[in-house]
Amino acid sequence: MWNEVLENLVVVKRSGQRVEFNASKIAIAVKKAFDAVYGEADEKQVYSIFEKVLKFINTNYKDRKTINVEDIQDIIENTLKDAGYEKVFLTFKDYRQKRAASRKVFNEKQQHKFVKVIERVEGESNSKDSSLTPKELLNQFGRIISSEYAKAYVLDSKYVRALEEGNIFIHNLNYFSLGYLSHVNLKLTIDENDEYLEDFISNIINAQNEVSEEIGINCLDCILHKYIVSFYQKMLDKYLQKYLKLNGLLEYVPYKKIQEAISKIEDINISKEFFESFNTNLILDNIFTTLVQDVNEDIKIHINDIIYRIFNALRSNIKESTIYTISIGNNDSKTCTAIRCSIISYLTDNNYLNNVHVVFKIKANSDEHYLTKIASLIINQKNISLAFVENSYNHDIYDAEYFSNGMRIFENINDNDNRATGRMVVASTSINLARLGLKYTNKDLKGFYEELDAQLDLIKNELLLSFETIGNKNKENYLSLFTGNILGDERLESGQKIRKIIKTGNLSIGLIGLKECILLLEKEDTKQYDFMIKLLEYFNKKCADFSEETKINFNVFEPSDIKSRRYLIGIDKSIYGSTKNITDKSVYDLIESAKFITNHNELSKVESYFKGGCLLTIEMPKKTNNKQVVDLIKKMIDVDIGFIKIEVGNK
Repeated sequence: MWNEVLENLVVVKRSGQRVEFNASKIAIAVKKAFDAVYGEADEKQVYSIFEKVLKFINTNYKDRKTINVEDIQDIIENTLKDAGYEKVFLTFKDYRQKRAASRKVFNEKQQHKFVKVIERVEGESNSKDSSLTPKELLNQFGRIISSEYAKAYVLDSKYVRALEEGNIFIHNLNYFSLGYLSHVNLKLTIDENDEYLEDFISNIINAQNEVSEEIGINCLDCILHKYIVSFYQKMLDKYLQKYLKLNGLLEYVPYKKIQEAISKIEDINISKEFFESFNTNLILDNIFTTLVQDVNEDIKIHINDIIYRIFNALRSNIKESTIYTISIGNNDSKTCTAIRCSIISYLTDNNYLNNVHVVFKIKANSDEHYLTKIASLIINQKNISLAFVENSYNHDIYDAEYFSNGMRIFENINDNDNRATGRMVVASTSINLARLGLKYTNKDLKGFYEELDAQLDLIKNELLLSFETIGNKNKENYLSLFTGNILGDERLESGQKIRKIIKTGNLSIGLIGLKECILLLEKEDTKQYDFMIKLLEYFNKKCADFSEETKINFNVFEPSDIKSRRYLIGIDKSIYGSTKNITDKSVYDLIESAKFITNHNELSKVESYFKGGCLLTIEMPKKTNNKQVVDLIKKMIDVDIGFIKIEVGNK
């Protein structure tokens, strides 16, 4: 109601500039004051003060055309004081005084803004509730300064305003001006020599210094295949020499020919029949029998050692909140099968791995025994998820790759072959769809689509700015990523900017509050699913247009992190109050929870529209057994699901 009552009121800023009255700024200012006192505001209290401020303005300024910014702040102060929020009142008043003093000292707006950074750092360092170690506190200060620097010096004020008013959420804001990439699928190889395994592990760990959120290691079993086969060949050669010498036969067999045959082996776990053409007597028969048995046993031990070394190294070298997402392929070779079994054993023997997530790739003809082992991991609540590589939108010459949060890498406008290895998410920004739903509920949808277009264009331009900010970094700014670990980085010469290489990455537009938006704009239950599909088609068409225009990959994803969804609902609750099924909760829901999605086929269709990925979670009761999980996995294959996380017994 207040939007209509106050829509003609003009705000006069300190500079004399006149702008339209924006009530949301009042709610945000009140919320910040409450946050400063209580850490996290009770939005009901914020909304109560907000309503009183608007009521006062409506009553006392209904016959006026303008209102000064200072008058609005005076009204907020008086309302807080009259309502008995003395601490919040004093905090708000003190903040105003500091801002006024800062404006007198600094002529440039950016310098004035940056004073707030110092105050924020000071406030957090003196927080009595802080339990951070000195190093953690230092890292936190760095993130604060980096994000505030980006808002003051890198981003245009219209993007900062959209962020602070809760219209959008800029992910990875703390890091992007420094050149960090948020999600990277590394292009990894390993030399056949054993001493290079440590270099391989170090290569992954060092990427943490240049990746802020997730590092993808695609098809670890396939990466290790050649390395393990090479080691297997060396073991066969070594053991063969030993056994022949012990029996005094080394000089009496065609050893070089046997060596040559061993060098051509492409898989492990050979049988005695491999040596049949060289088997001329009973002694040699016993040697070859013992050789095969010993080497096949020892290679299993060696594979376990490799997997344990890799996983333990990643677990013990985690910086802050970085996650390693390791995907496991579906190659049917004995080598890859042994690697997968070793990984399953490691996950079985160890507790939940917070920062190492494993994605198992599933095929329609996956072995029942293998699926049962995966089901056992799920029942025991290990940190794993499933990708279905034969799914209609996950397979081409290469496979799609997923991160633990459901973000997806595949389609590439700059390459005819869809692939994920060596590519990344360059930047991501989300639109607050619930806000648009709240604004346009019971109204003509023409206005909704007009504002939606404006918000999408705003996000597109902000993402392009983020892309250019990161793309203007030089190859030498990175010690790890652009040294053979990113698709096409061999084309980068010394001193060149990374822009042309990260062009294969994604600029992702997040949809937050999609479910709530649909509930607000389409009241009829039977029409809500179709309306959602219409919206998703609309978003994909816009992203396709953006991609064609810029030759950079734009796509749609659904953020699964709590932080972004809590941030936006907190502001909306402060502005619009508590609305049933919309803002009467702590975070905006993921689309998977929508009741208008009635079956797995519909869920699969929804997932297919999120080219940048979404996190679908299916929950099963505590007493679920292996067979029930395997049956669910098979059902997911049948309904064409692309990526799923199954949780057992969490509710």
